[in-house]
Amino acid sequence: MHAEELLSRLEGLAEQLRIPVRYASLATEELPGHGGLCILRGERRLIIERTLGCREKARLLAKGLAQFDWDCVFLLPAVRQALEDATAE
Repeated sequence: MHAEELLSRLEGLAEQLRIPVRYASLATEELPGHGGLCILRGERRLIIERTLGCREKARLLAKGLAQFDWDCVFLLPAVRQALEDATAE
């Protein structure tokens, strides 16, 4: 599966799980980072650096989503594998 399609499928999973995903400019000299799962005003969100490539965005999204219960959601094998790989990191 191409990185763009994987990213799209992971975004769909986040939507099903009701986890907002936002792409923003995050990296600064004082706070270098690429994003991930956070809690903002009591709500869990995935915030990811917008300038990253699709492959890295998908990796960070999978890493954040791997922390949730997605067992009862139908996933394509490539998406399930991405989540399992992220869990192993």
